Amino acid sequence: MYFIYDDQYQKHENGPGHPEDPGRLEHIKQTVACSSAADGLKYIKPFMAEKKQIEMVHERAYIKTVEKLSLKGGQSFLDMDTGINAHTFGCALLAAGGCFKGLDLILGNGPINKFFLACRPPGHHAFPSRGSGFCIFNNIALGAKYARKKFDIKRIAIIDFDAHHGNGTQEIFYEDGDVFYISFHQHPHYPGTGGPDETGRGKGAGANLNLPFIPGTEEPDYIVSLIDIIIPLLNRFGPQLILVSAGYDSHLRDSMSSLGLIEGSYRKIMLALSVFCRWSCRGKMGIVLEGGYDYKSTADSTVSTISACMEDHIIEKIESLDDMENYFKIDSEYRKDRIRNNAILEKLKKDFKLDD
Repeated sequence: MYFIYDDQYQKHENGPGHPEDPGRLEHIKQTVACSSAADGLKYIKPFMAEKKQIEMVHERAYIKTVEKLSLKGGQSFLDMDTGINAHTFGCALLAAGGCFKGLDLILGNGPINKFFLACRPPGHHAFPSRGSGFCIFNNIALGAKYARKKFDIKRIAIIDFDAHHGNGTQEIFYEDGDVFYISFHQHPHYPGTGGPDETGRGKGAGANLNLPFIPGTEEPDYIVSLIDIIIPLLNRFGPQLILVSAGYDSHLRDSMSSLGLIEGSYRKIMLALSVFCRWSCRGKMGIVLEGGYDYKSTADSTVSTISACMEDHIIEKIESLDDMENYFKIDSEYRKDRIRNNAILEKLKKDFKLDD
């Protein structure tokens, strides 16, 4: 598996005391390097995206604003949460370029089919005309556009398990039926979007799935959602590539949400997605860091994510949803006793015609 990282990412600053700080990546870098997963990784440096490439998603005037504020130096703000310093523009281009580099590697003819991009600033709250929620350029959306343009990938699924709804990513693809955006998130919570009735518009109708989970939701709802809803819908959609917005603020120890995942939860999520990738996408998957603000839980969860992607001895044995249920020990009693968001899950099954 490729691990894409550069120390330059640590130069972007949001201001003193901001939770999205360089220490997040330093802890990830050190923890990954000391983990048992490190032996299976190939370390790669990103390249800097061109401004013209950023225009695949973002308006030229907005790109110029970010560049101008960066060139000014000091500390500026796009909004009350999203800071810019002298290095932000370069870091944001390098974050997008890191996603492009990963796609070049896994969509070429090489033997490795997955990458993890440890970058900042994050991206899923960035809109075409503005940044927000700590995000400058929408790295995952840019990656989808890049894969489509350079490699002629027709159908792409984006799975986002950050605690906060990826409102920017949703808006970018809301009328695009060839990109299926799927988001797990706490609701109600920032940014206030991501309700179950937001399912796409026009040609994108039915290609947007939100799983708005109540505070206190733990691992069972995620795993059952994957088996009962997400993977059946992905099977129907038939993606050629999976992209993952990996946000670890859904961890129990992270103060930025009230969700209850643990390190092992991310392993299970990524095992399930890796199994589906083997079924549908020749294993092709790119994972891009979003949130996660508790240093230790974010770094440990990153290791769990990476490790799961390399558990081929398990991935290759799971040949069906029944096998997946058996591996995760999901049965009717589990569904009855452990799920906190039953009403939402039943509504989604009905709305997406999975209730037969």
